[in-house]
Amino acid sequence: MTPVLLLLARFLVSMVACLAILWALCVPLDKVLNRTCPDEHAATFWLTDTKVMLMITPLLLVLIVDLTTHFNDPLDSLRLALIATLGGLLLGLYAIGKRLAQFVVLPKQPGSAP
Repeated sequence: MTPVLLLLARFLVSMVACLAILWALCVPLDKVLNRTCPDEHAATFWLTDTKVMLMITPLLLVLIVDLTTHFNDPLDSLRLALIATLGGLLLGLYAIGKRLAQFVVLPKQPGSAP
């Protein structure tokens, strides 16, 4: 497999995984941001920022890992690209969850102290 074709395959692995996560996350995240942000423009900005970051982070990790490793078998290289992509998505989703958790208000339990 040529280096250009292998790079394209890694890119596609990263993009497909990112788009699948964004497809599942976009509507619920939009609803949460519309409730937590002061206006619609702020919610739109943060949704767009999140989408961009969830696309860039995994791809960046794939490219960094590619620079540091060299496999003879292209399948091993694609496998590592998928691992780096999933690691980048996990890192990005953790950062989003940590930030949004600050805005979650838990309901008071009956009988709990005020």
